[in-house]
Amino acid sequence: MKILNSYTQTGKWWRGSFHNHTTNSDGWFPLETVYKMYGGYDFLGISDHDKITKHEGERSIPTVFDAIEVSSRQTHMLLVNPPHTMLDDYSNEFTIENYQRLADMAVDNGGFAVLVHPNRFFSNYWTLEDMLKLERYIGIEVYNGDGNPEYDIAFDKWDALLSSGRKVWGFGNDDSHVYGQEKRAWNMVQAEENTNEAITQAIKNGNFYVSTGYGFDAIRTEGHTIIIDLRSNELLDKMYKYVTFFGKDGRVLQETTGRISQATYECKGDEGYVRIAAYLEGGYGAFSQPLFVESSK
Repeated sequence: MKILNSYTQTGKWWRGSFHNHTTNSDGWFPLETVYKMYGGYDFLGISDHDKITKHEGERSIPTVFDAIEVSSRQTHMLLVNPPHTMLDDYSNEFTIENYQRLADMAVDNGGFAVLVHPNRFFSNYWTLEDMLKLERYIGIEVYNGDGNPEYDIAFDKWDALLSSGRKVWGFGNDDSHVYGQEKRAWNMVQAEENTNEAITQAIKNGNFYVSTGYGFDAIRTEGHTIIIDLRSNELLDKMYKYVTFFGKDGRVLQETTGRISQATYECKGDEGYVRIAAYLEGGYGAFSQPLFVESSK
């Protein structure tokens, strides 16, 4: 048995979001205000609908990313670091061919593509059939802070893709438009430095997790055992935790609860993948990328 762990355990943890809006599309606030709303973040992407918003003006956020939300009436797709030449012959029409063309342009430019709010069933959601047709996207939004958790959490779609054999990462973004939507969900990226290149490479490697207020210090393996070191300090160690290990088809493999700072799972070899959800009392969560389990049979 072999466990493929994307967490290299090197570097610092950096906090950021890639999916946010300004008055350049349908956000309520100009770029300068959005920068202030995300004060304290290490990196930030601005992804206005069908526009690449230029980063300019004063900001305290060290690293910023160009992005665009491709926004057809059917489905939406986030492209990080798209080439500006994309707008020369741009169309947001949803066909697999057009979305593939746009995703390819971002990937070939060193960026990446993410399928966003796939479960927003009242509008702009993704069917599993279309998600399986599209290629080269790096992940999907499993937690979107814009709306109601009933339709903006997509762990079911993630499990379906992973169980089909797709190796895609889970993202958490605010999709912020108004006050109150900021800092709901973010990505914690482990990298040696906070630069566009280092953050992008860590994202591509899967060396990040999604947070809504809780976190991991480390995700590691020893032999066939997955070891989760939960975010720990004197206060957190006194609080109750709820840790679930999920496998193929979203099957619950193990649940561990208590005032703990670590949880472990012994792989059997038939899991396909293992992903972890950890909740702190009060409902704050952290969600790992999948560790892929390859059987020796």
